[in-house]
Amino acid sequence: MKQKIWMLPDKSDFLRQRTTKLKTIGSQARQLAEDFFDTWDTVAAYGIAAPQIGSSLRSFIWKGKDMEEPEVIYNPKIIRAYGELKDYDGCLSVPGVYCPTRRAEVVELTGLDAEGRPIRRKYEGFDARIIQHEVDHLDGVLFIDRIDDLSEAYTLKEGPEDEEGDVTYIQVPADEEIKAWVERFRRPLPGYALVW
Repeated sequence: MKQKIWMLPDKSDFLRQRTTKLKTIGSQARQLAEDFFDTWDTVAAYGIAAPQIGSSLRSFIWKGKDMEEPEVIYNPKIIRAYGELKDYDGCLSVPGVYCPTRRAEVVELTGLDAEGRPIRRKYEGFDARIIQHEVDHLDGVLFIDRIDDLSEAYTLKEGPEDEEGDVTYIQVPADEEIKAWVERFRRPLPGYALVW
């Protein structure tokens, strides 16, 4: 069933909780997967974590750059991370705010696929960034906790159409009201927090 995305400030307490590992991939997990897929086409995102649709189960759905379809991963755990890249970050649960964050360039992940089979995979670049963002959600961490400098925060406004007639977007520096709102809800992580 399609689910509503839980957002700040209303769902702040729930979004900050650690999720619970699934003991088996049974009916509860299958229902969550169905909810993920039913919700996926209704949002523009690279991933949705269980807390964002009101579930406390340790799982997320995501779609990487070379994937045809999104996939669900249960009980994900980053077992290795190295390198560092700073790139843009944004979140359905923190609507309209974007900011660069530092994340590991490469991660290795273990977990279970949708059928409950163990997986161990390595991700790089933007795919690694998506994985880290979603795993953060499962630990009660939001991307705003990883912002080094709030002066880099921005919003997007609609710009002119491009040559194909598609709408473009322009980055607009976040105003003081938006920065104060972010500051109110963030829980800054120390610089060494990239160590998993």
